[in-house]
Amino acid sequence: MADIETTHATPAGNAVASEDLYIEGAPYFYFSDPGVYAHEGEAAPGDELYWGLTGTAESPVYAVGCYEDFRFGDDVTINAVRCDTIGDAALVQRRNFMYVSFTLKSMFPFSILSRILRGGAVHMEADEHTEGFGFGEIDNTVFYRTYFSRVYDPTAGDFVAVTGHRCQFVDAWEIATPWAEAWRVGITMRFFADDDMPVAQRFATMTRLDPTAIP
Repeated sequence: MADIETTHATPAGNAVASEDLYIEGAPYFYFSDPGVYAHEGEAAPGDELYWGLTGTAESPVYAVGCYEDFRFGDDVTINAVRCDTIGDAALVQRRNFMYVSFTLKSMFPFSILSRILRGGAVHMEADEHTEGFGFGEIDNTVFYRTYFSRVYDPTAGDFVAVTGHRCQFVDAWEIATPWAEAWRVGITMRFFADDDMPVAQRFATMTRLDPTAIP
């Protein structure tokens, strides 16, 4: 211990420092039927990530409106590798799925709401200015591609984003209708494993643009 110096207060050698950048506020949330990525892996030179959404007339991107308490997380099964001689020596961890959850307050248009609530096709009567949809059996074969992003430097346009590849709205829902407040409903979407994706992107892909901070 005699050779300890004040320079040893921090680790020696190469180190990566955290950036003094902080993200504030919820991201903008979008989903679409599985279709074309905005940036599709090796199809984009030098870019091996699959991320973003591209809408078409037949398969538009749906922009979800007002919501609060947006959360993004994952679900993992963890089992200890236990040895009677020393205790837990390691863990076996497997990701089951990822998810987003939020409280939705935008109920219109029905073309978005019906998909979120797992309703039927929307029928519109232009002459009568009406739209509607029914609730029947849930179609478990329906999956969406999801994208949500947040600009953390409005001046430079720097942002962080997440793309989910094989996603479904899940769980029972309940619309609350409180006095003098907006209707609201709790929503959860799961990101399931997509075998068509590279192993490292099987559930989702996270991307960032920041020319100042990223060399």
